Amino acid sequence: MDLRNNQITVKELLDNPVARDIIQKRYPEAFRIPIVLQSGSMTLERAIKLISAYVPAKHIQEILKELKKL
Repeated sequence: MDLRNNQITVKELLDNPVARDIIQKRYPEAFRIPIVLQSGSMTLERAIKLISAYVPAKHIQEILKELKKL
């Protein structure tokens, strides 16, 4: 999947069923937070900055690696 240098939007990412499944399997709690589902226009880059306070960098990199394989 082309993440466009992390400029892909959260909506575009979540609209891809396989990408959504990857994220949901690793972090199902993210889908219980309304702000996540309402942040469609946010870039992946911005989302990474926000979640980095809660998710270890190693885990973020693992997810990005999986998404790039799509």
